This record gives sequence, structure tokens and C-alpha cells, in this order.
Amino acid sequence: MEKRRILWAIVFGSMLAITGCGDDGGTAAAGSGGSAGSGGSAGSGGAGATGGSNGGPSNSTCEAICSSTCAFQGVDPGDNVELCVSQCEEGVPNFDDDCGAQADAMLNCIEGTGCEPSETDCIAEATAWATCIAGAFP
Repeated sequence: MEKRRILWAIVFGSMLAITGCGDDGGTAAAGSGGSAGSGGSAGSGGAGATGGSNGGPSNSTCEAICSSTCAFQGVDPGDNVELCVSQCEEGVPNFDDDCGAQADAMLNCIEGTGCEPSETDCIAEATAWATCIAGAFP
């Protein structure tokens, strides 16, 4: 588990380095948000199912991570989204950003790999997110 987090830290750190931290005058296309999950139908006397994970659109990277099923960059979604977002904003203030749509797309891709993507599985989504993050902190 720790090895995977270190790998992701290196991958996304490299992406931030590639995109640069200054203003290059260019623009980046935004990634697309994930699609909402559908609720289940209630059985006789039973309760309906909840919506799918990471239905998006999220307002920030913290919201996207906390709405997903995959732990990411030290943030573990857990069962309480509101508590997760609060802890994420406090623990990783850089993720309290305006990059929720890009983070949704990246995390939907990561979820599609069972939270175990290789370095190239979600590169387009991760690049869009990293570009957004890099632009948020000039």
C-alpha cells in the first residue's frame, strides 16, 4: 500500500514538474466530469440503493477524492464524505481548489482500474488534473 502511494506521489510530482508552476500563457482543456451512478429500486420492505461513487461534479479535489472509492495522496475517502472533505482541506490545503471536474475524471479512471492503475492507465486524466492544480498555485 505504501509503495503505491509513493509511486503516485512520484507520478503526480513529475506531472506538476512537466506542466510547470509559472504562467506560460497557454491554456489547457478541462477534463470531463464523471457520470452519476444510478440508484437501485427498493425491494418489498427494503430501502433503495445509494447512488454510484463519485457521481460528480465535485467543486474541489478534496470533494472528488472523498466521493470516490480510492484512497489518493494520503486522503482516504472513508464512509463520511463531509468529515473526509473537512480533514482533506485541513490536511492537504492545496486540494481545496477549483479542480474538482478534472479530479472527478481522473478518479473515475482510477476506480475503473480497481484503484490499481499503472503509470499509463489514466495519464490524460491525470495530466488535466495536474495542469489545473499547477495553474491554481502560480
